[in-house]
Amino acid sequence: MGDDVISVRGLTMGFGDRVVMRDLDFTVHRGEVFVVMGASGCGKTTLLRHLLGLQEPTAGEVRYDDESFTSAPRDARERILRRVGVLFQGSALWTSMTLAENVALPLEQFTPLPASSIRAVVRLKLSLVGLGGFEDYYPWELSGGMQKRAGLARAISLDPEILLIDEPSASLDPPTARRLDALILQLRDALGTTAVVVTHDIATILGIGTRALFLDGEAQRVIAEGAPAELRSSGPASVRAFLGGSVARP
Repeated sequence: MGDDVISVRGLTMGFGDRVVMRDLDFTVHRGEVFVVMGASGCGKTTLLRHLLGLQEPTAGEVRYDDESFTSAPRDARERILRRVGVLFQGSALWTSMTLAENVALPLEQFTPLPASSIRAVVRLKLSLVGLGGFEDYYPWELSGGMQKRAGLARAISLDPEILLIDEPSASLDPPTARRLDALILQLRDALGTTAVVVTHDIATILGIGTRALFLDGEAQRVIAEGAPAELRSSGPASVRAFLGGSVARP
């Protein structure tokens, strides 16, 4: 396999006759933290849904490695998605299940591991995100930041090659958001995971992004791509303005 993990070619996204983004072309490289950024409502989460096959493109294609995901049959899509872990914006934990049960669910569904091995993997994954000892807690007993970390533990339960993360800092205070940023980098380094992070949080973009893609909602297209720090200093005026917000660390 080469260094291109995800390739998007000529992707046009829309709802009925309304176009959200048109002619998206970009590549995500192995081992990087690739940021999809832009103002609220520009289509960032919609793009994530296209990468997961939850929404079909109006035109264009998504490829994983050199295999078309867009045109693949259902069984091939499911096989490809086994390589992908997802942290949704709201964590999407089952509130009626303990953390251990939430993290165990993908292992029970997709692996032949016995219960004892699943318990060991669950303890390891929760430990990796700093939640060792919280196996028997329910999501509603945790803070927002802890829920995000629990969602991340479930996302890495199957040792994915790729992590798709939607608005990791949403509803978190700045110190908690920065700790979650650091955790994403730690998991990337420890597990060799490639991360695609959808966010409009400037501190996250500049703090952990290897490369960034800027979606312009008015132009309905990508207007900049590159290292966040470089885009902040020499990108288009609207991108520089977007990245010029406060990035003060607590």
